[in-house]
Amino acid sequence: MSDAFFDLCNRLAEVDLFGTAGEPMPKGTALSKAVQDAAPLLPHAYLSSYGQPLETALRRLIALAHQDATTVETLTGAVYQHGSGNPAAAPLNRFLAVISNLYRSFLDNNKRSSVGVPLSETLPPLAMFQHDGDNGPFTVTTEQVQQLIGSSVGVVSMPATYAPHPLIWAALAHETGGHDVTHADPGLLDELGTGISAAFAGMPNDPSISRDDLALLWSYWIDEASADAYGLLNIGPAFAPNLAAFFAALNAKETQGKPTLRMVSAFSRFDPNKILDPHPTDIIRLHLAIGATESLVGLSAATRSQYIQEMEDLARKLSVGDTVTVVGNIPIDGDQLRPFEVKVPLAVMQQAARNVGGYIVTARLAALDQHTIQDIETWDDADEAKAQAVKAAMLAGTSAVTLGDDAQLLAGATLAVLDQPAKYDTATQALNDGLDDSFRRDPIWGMRPVDAAYIRYARELVLRVS
Repeated sequence: MSDAFFDLCNRLAEVDLFGTAGEPMPKGTALSKAVQDAAPLLPHAYLSSYGQPLETALRRLIALAHQDATTVETLTGAVYQHGSGNPAAAPLNRFLAVISNLYRSFLDNNKRSSVGVPLSETLPPLAMFQHDGDNGPFTVTTEQVQQLIGSSVGVVSMPATYAPHPLIWAALAHETGGHDVTHADPGLLDELGTGISAAFAGMPNDPSISRDDLALLWSYWIDEASADAYGLLNIGPAFAPNLAAFFAALNAKETQGKPTLRMVSAFSRFDPNKILDPHPTDIIRLHLAIGATESLVGLSAATRSQYIQEMEDLARKLSVGDTVTVVGNIPIDGDQLRPFEVKVPLAVMQQAARNVGGYIVTARLAALDQHTIQDIETWDDADEAKAQAVKAAMLAGTSAVTLGDDAQLLAGATLAVLDQPAKYDTATQALNDGLDDSFRRDPIWGMRPVDAAYIRYARELVLRVS
């Protein structure tokens, strides 16, 4: 897979990953009018739970736009981009279909009732395409939206330059199948963070980092680490090479060098407080995925082994050294900052990540009534078979519309282009067609057909007799 993987990285690097596209946010009264005109076009559930609170808070948001235009654009764009005449309407609908599917897979009432896990939130996040892609994909979580406009609906933002490239949206499994879901279950992340030391119980001591410091670091990283693990449970092990290709392409774009994964975790160049990046170091996220894959209860040992071998191979090829450096300040006890600076052998950090991945997907949690995350959602042999069918159809140039749900379509498209990167455009079109169909049938966004008393059949029936 290695040569094809780097071909895919180079293809993704051709996308203007940090660029601008689409229409900028309207200003002042034009923004108010755009929101008011588009709000009635939202499904009724969103109109009352998001559109109305947004309109109530709009005057305050407009006043705050000079301080944080990105957040204001995100919150308002989630509504005004539904206005008539939006040239990105079709990609936005596909984007919403993916978000709805990934979110509902973990919060579906029937699934939760069957295992006795209480239902939390039910509405998937809204979505928008950001005019300026400098921040990459991100989520404004329900807690943040509640604080800003009094709504309990999150918003997922994707750079507008990504709109024609749905393959990149597999990263949404981290944002929507990850962040938005973990934040929907009260206490889940705190519980995972508090118990994280159990993941390192069997590891030998290393002079470069104590177990206590490993626990502190991974407790700080638990939100992002859990989002990766949830993403893999939703899209399957194909999530890992997809995410690795995306980040390797980002790094190549940023450094103007070859695709690699960063071996350093640090702080934003714009942050005077030097707060440590809340994401695990890029290079060890593959081993986080390995740990989660090892623990998939419904996937065959042979399939797990193949994926793990491929991830280990990618980790070797994408590393640029044998140590991981972590430097920055970790917030503790509310408003206190603890300086954290270590240089740890890569093998130690990879093993820790592997242990954490397994811990997240197997821990029995009080927040889930002593169930594991996999009791609600996991990737199993049936999912994998559908993803492989999608892959085969895309490589053959045939339709994949009815072959799987959104997660299986994204997984299959990923597997197809990892096999034959030259099929990127063909796979993209097939993926678009599948997501268009998903949006039409979505229980929240789709239009339900009328209940006709008399159905007019086709004049000629072509029957396939088995």
